[in-house]
Amino acid sequence: MKFKQLFTSNFNLIGVLHLPPMPGFEGSPGLTEIIDFATKEIKTLEQAGFDGILVENEGDRPHPLIVSSEYLGNFSKLIRALKTTTKIPLGLEILYDMVGTVKVGIEAKADFVRLDVFTDPTETRWGIVPECVTEVTKLRADNPEHFPLLFTDVHVKHGKNLSGRTLSESGKLAIINGANSLIVTSHQTGTAPTLEDSEILQEVSAGAPLFVGSGFAIDNIEETIKYCQGAVVATSIMTGDLFDLAKAQALTKKVRQLTGKI
Repeated sequence: MKFKQLFTSNFNLIGVLHLPPMPGFEGSPGLTEIIDFATKEIKTLEQAGFDGILVENEGDRPHPLIVSSEYLGNFSKLIRALKTTTKIPLGLEILYDMVGTVKVGIEAKADFVRLDVFTDPTETRWGIVPECVTEVTKLRADNPEHFPLLFTDVHVKHGKNLSGRTLSESGKLAIINGANSLIVTSHQTGTAPTLEDSEILQEVSAGAPLFVGSGFAIDNIEETIKYCQGAVVATSIMTGDLFDLAKAQALTKKVRQLTGKI
């Protein structure tokens, strides 16, 4: 599947659906209730006119660097169930098990996955997340019939890059190793990336779309669309732990006014 077959807008909006704790984590409501919760949140994004949904296990604490096979099975069940409820592209990320994320993407036939860490080992508050290029490349070779699009962060927020590579070097390496889209972030949630970082990744993206992955909001759309072709959004369209339809619709309306839609 090619990017433009899934994402047809001039500027694509992907909403990040923050899950409650999954089974096995404190406070989990159970898989059935999680599916019900996620289904309702997806309907809000659909009604707001979003182009895609990214399902993340934000509620799990602490985030393990490698999840269990049982966890992967539950996440696959979740994604398969959600895919039956929506026609817009559906993706996932399991923080911070990057290889597990791709395995679920393959198993559940997700449209795309987000990898916070791809080419560079990264220090996070949960531990050091290793690069996963070799494992992901093998998974791609072993599963040619269905392999999800790779949205890969470059020097992701909340992490310290340990490779010593520059942003440009890491971006180039991600593209060489099959990234279908690059994601640029600042150093924290809710803050937009610098124009300099965005321009650097745009230059090395080799035509792959660049998404902003932090701080995208209604007051910085005009600046962002100069260098990005999409946004991964959560904070600015939420009230509390839920998507806010009015906020999401307002964001979509302004994006479409400024960029149009194919």
